[in-house]
Amino acid sequence: MHFDTRGLKVMIAENDRAILELLQIRLNLVGFHTCIARSGPMALETLRTFRPAALVLDLNLPELDGFGLLQAINPRGERLPFPTLVMARKLAVEDIQRAVRLGARDCMAKPFSGADILERIQRLLRRPAPSAPSSPAHATAYV
Repeated sequence: MHFDTRGLKVMIAENDRAILELLQIRLNLVGFHTCIARSGPMALETLRTFRPAALVLDLNLPELDGFGLLQAINPRGERLPFPTLVMARKLAVEDIQRAVRLGARDCMAKPFSGADILERIQRLLRRPAPSAPSSPAHATAYV
């Protein structure tokens, strides 16, 4: 099944240069337009002018971690303006629940394959938005 990515913008907030480059190259090759940030404050500043179709967010960003960034983007706990995939090397159940409460729609453990990340982002962009915020206990997070 082919997914049309032309013109879709994806922001990648990741501090590990190797992972950042893998993600950026992989996403650009299939037609996404990417924007990158290597710290939480940089991501927050970029999001003021760059409206992505999706956000790929590392929880372990320096200066302002992924949880802090989610909270800064969504201070009232409403739905985020874009679907967000959260990733980390170690994802505890509590981390997943917290990320979902803060608006993340998917979670993924590192390391991952390039094919896996593409499939997850495409799924995020295809998934219809829920009409009402769901309870974190009932939210689906993929690990």
